[in-house]
Amino acid sequence: MTYVSPFGDMDTDHEWPDALCLSRTHCANASEETIGEFYEGAIALIDAGVPQPAFFLARQLAELSLKAFVGPGQKDGHDLGKLLKRLQESGDDLSAGDDDRHLVVEFIRDLYARDPRGDQGRYATTKGGDLSLAAVCCANPELFRQHVDRLFLYTQHRISRVGQSA
Repeated sequence: MTYVSPFGDMDTDHEWPDALCLSRTHCANASEETIGEFYEGAIALIDAGVPQPAFFLARQLAELSLKAFVGPGQKDGHDLGKLLKRLQESGDDLSAGDDDRHLVVEFIRDLYARDPRGDQGRYATTKGGDLSLAAVCCANPELFRQHVDRLFLYTQHRISRVGQSA
């Protein structure tokens, strides 16, 4: 049997009407589309009861959102704490005291506290060999989804506001 790649090159026509567009070269806003896909993935996994990948995608959604707020050139890696601190020190809108933003920040801090290095949920074990998410028993799906929704809606609002002012 001959292997046929499921991936199409950028310079070829695609014969699949329902092709999954992986490249960000055709996006109007690559950051916004990527964040949207991680949100959709996290919600689908929460709804399907697939917890560890849902946690990973929610944490990745938080990381991508913070990096979009910080802008190009950030070098904080996967450290949500450093990204939050940088935004707070710059007087970013996320630090304003309304209830929704406070809940977004607290959710990100919660994700960071449970996965400071960004390797929990991605693998079965951490880089140090400990079982992944060993300190977290479970998640309330409804509450988890509410926090993921809130984070995404805030991020979407921020990104679209920036796009409109450009």
